[in-house]
Amino acid sequence: PLVYNGTAWNGNRTLYWSDKPCDFYAIYPYQEPQSIDTYLFDLPTNQNTPETEDTLSGYEAADLMWAKATKVSREDGAVQLQFKHMMSKVVVKIEKGEKWGDYELPKDITVHLYNTVTTAEVDFTRGSLQRYAYGEKETITMKQTSEDTFAAIVVPQNIERRTPLVEVTMEGIAYLLNYSMSFRPGYQHTITVTLNSNPEQEKIEINIDGEVGD
Repeated sequence: PLVYNGTAWNGNRTLYWSDKPCDFYAIYPYQEPQSIDTYLFDLPTNQNTPETEDTLSGYEAADLMWAKATKVSREDGAVQLQFKHMMSKVVVKIEKGEKWGDYELPKDITVHLYNTVTTAEVDFTRGSLQRYAYGEKETITMKQTSEDTFAAIVVPQNIERRTPLVEVTMEGIAYLLNYSMSFRPGYQHTITVTLNSNPEQEKIEINIDGEVGD
């Protein structure tokens, strides 16, 4: 493992470089794969856990990143590694519709993603991954990034519309929302959930829409 101190990358031992050109692979968060062409990576399902002195937050531990530099010689100097996100990112935004009125959003909103496989089969030689064919579908607790915004890292995969995808819980009531989605690696998928009814009513009308961006 190499740790960046704000100025330079440092290892816990001296690294010696061959006099022949080398290929370099970099992975974050740090992993110790037994194979670089077939490796199973499991996402944390609770991504709202905070960072501690010894562990990453659940959200950051899920955000697998990769870089590669091939046939680099010692004479070339420092190895340039451009990282890329291998997973997909999902952002759920809660908005107040026109019929919501002047009411504030509930303070106890939680958001979950349903029916996503949380294990990826990774090929670090190519910088690619896919949903593990034998992986089980899990529920992901999304990280709350602000009062009305939630985020999660997911394995790239397709979700059919008839499958519940998003669960929004407010004031003890859970709303399951169906939505078709093709999660793409390296892209952010934003889902906007609009609340269109007065919250004092027994039922709340919810609309859902999405967009994709880098």
